[in-house]
Amino acid sequence: MTGALDNASSDSVLALLMSDLDGVCRTMDELEAYLERVVHAVQRHIDGCDEVGVTLMGDRGPQTAACTTAETLQIDGVQYAVGDGPCLDAYRERRENLVTVEAARERWPAFVDGVESFGDIHSLYALPLMSEGEAFGALNLYGNEPDAFTDEGVRVVARAAARRAAEAIHAGIEIIGAREVAAQMEEAMASRAIIEQAKGVLIGIHGIDESRAFDVLRTTSQHRNVKVRDLARQIVESARQGETCDAGELLA
Repeated sequence: MTGALDNASSDSVLALLMSDLDGVCRTMDELEAYLERVVHAVQRHIDGCDEVGVTLMGDRGPQTAACTTAETLQIDGVQYAVGDGPCLDAYRERRENLVTVEAARERWPAFVDGVESFGDIHSLYALPLMSEGEAFGALNLYGNEPDAFTDEGVRVVARAAARRAAEAIHAGIEIIGAREVAAQMEEAMASRAIIEQAKGVLIGIHGIDESRAFDVLRTTSQHRNVKVRDLARQIVESARQGETCDAGELLA
């Protein structure tokens, strides 16, 4: 059962989350890293939140720009495939959707049929990413408990995260350019599989969780001044060759 947040707890969690989400994105690399920071910060600070994804809308439709695990990608992918679901509705209608999987059946039957195999997920909370009246996508929270996000304090924190992320996306698009963001997001999606493989290598070797594995990738990429996807390729290639020293060095 997810615990409720009183006013003091909500303010404390909100302050920590906003600190984690501080920053300006001037390049596409910074925007990609920022969105990854968003999903892991939301997962870390919001009690009962087990998976998080960011959906961005582009010329070719919705894309998951950042996610905490591969399962998030799969759940989001069902919505994209059937063309409807909580996050797409949140974007289109500029409204929040807080539902259990079972309660969602009446509104989005094809989506529910597609996600029933993901038995651990029971709560869905999708919030539109909006800034200055413009919608860019949705922040998607998934919980294993049926009542994961029913507490108002939890929702206040989630709304603040969605607003801050939307502001960063809006500002980043203004600086980088909408066309470049769309084109490079396509490339980033193509690279996500190798990042998931690298996370799997770190998890398998060191027994850490997915959130910690990505934090290690992100921090090391910054220290070495290389892109996360390029670092991920190095780790996966080392693992294929039976070498583990590079992956071990990341945790040193």
